[in-house]
Amino acid sequence: MLCAGCRPEASSEWAIELVNPAPSWENGELEILAGVIWRPSPAVVEALEHGVVIPIRVTTRTSRHHGWIAMQDRDRNHRFELRYLPLVRSYQLLELKTGRQVNYPRLAMAVESLSVRRGWATGLKREEVVQRDWQVEIRAELDRSRLPSPMRIPVWFDAEWRASSPWHGWRVDADLPDDA
Repeated sequence: MLCAGCRPEASSEWAIELVNPAPSWENGELEILAGVIWRPSPAVVEALEHGVVIPIRVTTRTSRHHGWIAMQDRDRNHRFELRYLPLVRSYQLLELKTGRQVNYPRLAMAVESLSVRRGWATGLKREEVVQRDWQVEIRAELDRSRLPSPMRIPVWFDAEWRASSPWHGWRVDADLPDDA
């Protein structure tokens, strides 16, 4: 608590933000459509260029509502890894869930590819929504817990490594139209 109160806030120059997130039904499952805008800090870029794999995580959270109380039900983590490949002078973005990897000649191009709007699965089925009200949320962040061990503690106190979007959330009920 003491450390959290005295540390400087992350600069708005480097951050992660979600682009127009919105819930939508796709084949009977609720997805959240959004892109991720990431502006890496100079410290993150330097670490990347020195061989550190940079982990990025998009989390969707589903909660059941019992009156005014929300009980967290499930989290889904969508993970990416960004790495620099010095021998071929390119940046590689790897989506861990699908194993899809794409190489880009410039860091800006790799970062731009994250901003393409896509559906982030929540695991919530339409049949569940008919039975009770739900809340879904989404957030993107630089996943500092998956950095190499020697870096983990120092980056928790460094504002240049503190990039996460706020939670965006919606109440979902049976009346939510398709393709909302």
